[in-house]
Amino acid sequence: MHLNWKTGVAVPKYADAEMNAALQRKIRAATDDDLLASLLHFTEGRVALSRYRSFDVLLSELRREEAHAGKLEGDDDSPLCFEYRQANYRLLQGLRGEVTRIETARNEIGSVWHSLREASTGDLARRYQSCADAGEFELDAIGPLKRALMPSWDRLIAILSRHREEVHALALQDVEFQAFAATSDSIALEQFDRMTPLQFEQAIAELVQRDGYALARRNGGARDLGADVIATAPDGRKIVFQCKHRQPGGRPLGSPVIQTLNGTARPVHKADIVIAVTNASFTSPAHALAVEQDIHLLFGPRLRRWATWGIPLLMVLGIEAETAQEAA
Repeated sequence: MHLNWKTGVAVPKYADAEMNAALQRKIRAATDDDLLASLLHFTEGRVALSRYRSFDVLLSELRREEAHAGKLEGDDDSPLCFEYRQANYRLLQGLRGEVTRIETARNEIGSVWHSLREASTGDLARRYQSCADAGEFELDAIGPLKRALMPSWDRLIAILSRHREEVHALALQDVEFQAFAATSDSIALEQFDRMTPLQFEQAIAELVQRDGYALARRNGGARDLGADVIATAPDGRKIVFQCKHRQPGGRPLGSPVIQTLNGTARPVHKADIVIAVTNASFTSPAHALAVEQDIHLLFGPRLRRWATWGIPLLMVLGIEAETAQEAA
């Protein structure tokens, strides 16, 4: 075998003479085919490892963004808290999908590299002398995977850009809500707590008028039959409110309140929409009965969205507005 000894590569010298002799024998027995096959095999391994590292870089970036997205939370004091959390959830789900896709591809490339490493213990010259057709070599499986790398980077950029655009749009809406909260049309929950029961009823009536509803009753009394505030929406539907004011820290309202309201709101007052509103909260049985009887509970975050941030009542309750013709 001919070796160009002018190369900068030196033959290793081992401390054990027998090891040196064995190495020299192998070198003298090597053919040009052996050398070329070794180079080809080494190069295949380097290509596989290079592709593996490319996918590993993307996977690390995806996992970094995934960890960041997992820490994002909605601002509980924002009227768009739910929308923020939905945007963050979509971001997290998109990143997790890409993590799974890239991790699978990277592991497949890793399997190719391990197969090549195992093949190094065999007859490499025979491996390449066979003139195998395309598709018989392990490295051939990496081609389709490599072509998926750039689209995955593009998807990552698109996922992050879409989330930034969503959050930016929500932030602009938040500015408008903050501006509204600074006006006299806004009522903070803390203000409700400082009111008397009568003032609470009158405040609800003012909010009803703020939404453009025609007010038929502003506050209740001894003979109100469970209807403290009565109004008619622009679409013609009649809305009956029962207002229950509690001192801060008071006990939640129970199902008897809902039972009383249910007994009069529709049979007596002919209500289309029935609402129990409080500055406190409701018990689980009260919630269950309200759902069963199609009575809306307005308190806490829902009351804040309506009173403080100015979101229309029907939108807060998740009720679609009817046209006048539909109402008729």
